[in-house]
Amino acid sequence: MMKFHDAHCHLANKDFLKEFDIANSMEEWSGSGLEYVIGVSTKLSETLKILEMSRSFEEIIPGVGIHPWKAKRKMDEELKEEFLQIVKNYKEIVIGEIGLDHHFIKKEERYLYQKEHFNFFLHIAEKNNLPVNIHLKGAEKETSEILTSYKIPSENILIHWYSGPKNVLRQFIERDYFFSINPSILTGSTHIEVLKNVSLNRILTESDGNVKYTIDDIRVSGSPGIIPKVISKIVEIKNIQTDELLRILQENIRLYAKLKAIKNE
Repeated sequence: MMKFHDAHCHLANKDFLKEFDIANSMEEWSGSGLEYVIGVSTKLSETLKILEMSRSFEEIIPGVGIHPWKAKRKMDEELKEEFLQIVKNYKEIVIGEIGLDHHFIKKEERYLYQKEHFNFFLHIAEKNNLPVNIHLKGAEKETSEILTSYKIPSENILIHWYSGPKNVLRQFIERDYFFSINPSILTGSTHIEVLKNVSLNRILTESDGNVKYTIDDIRVSGSPGIIPKVISKIVEIKNIQTDELLRILQENIRLYAKLKAIKNE
């Protein structure tokens, strides 16, 4: 059976949970070969929800953090302490979805708060040797500069759905960061150029569920169930055998998310 992963899915998002019955869906996805899914969070309530879900489903790796869209004010000390306690109590986690967004967020006064949140979580990741799942839409250069100030191993950094300037893409490739490849490559998206330029040993697959994609004129919600189609497209673009790609992808997700500590085979 094909074994696959989803490195970025909003499993704890309320709209995702309205569309997908998580118990039935996890059974279906696991039956199709889903081995791991990183359930990223955008705020504290989602963080707590994904931690709860991970206790019921061994395939779920919880992502904890605050999305830049939610960084609307200065972080208070109580909120910081809640996340510090989560990291203290749950070692097998990913920090994310965190980062900056200067594309969808137009209010520049919020950029300072985004940066504060981002630095807070990067510091946690650096101190605890945890992987990070990064959003950087419209703030690629700023994100690149911030990352240089931290001693986070390259294999701990995942750039989510990169679509920015080519010069920053080259920087990230040279630094040996991971990149997540999503179903937009099935639609002729410019995201295909990222796939073409990044080496196979630095790609992961993601759905970014429940983002909507138009595939073969059909509107489809992102979920782990769509990953096999993404894998088939990667096989085509990278001109590689499916079995070999699956082997590489499994090695990649285990390296990035430190999965030897999570599931021993």
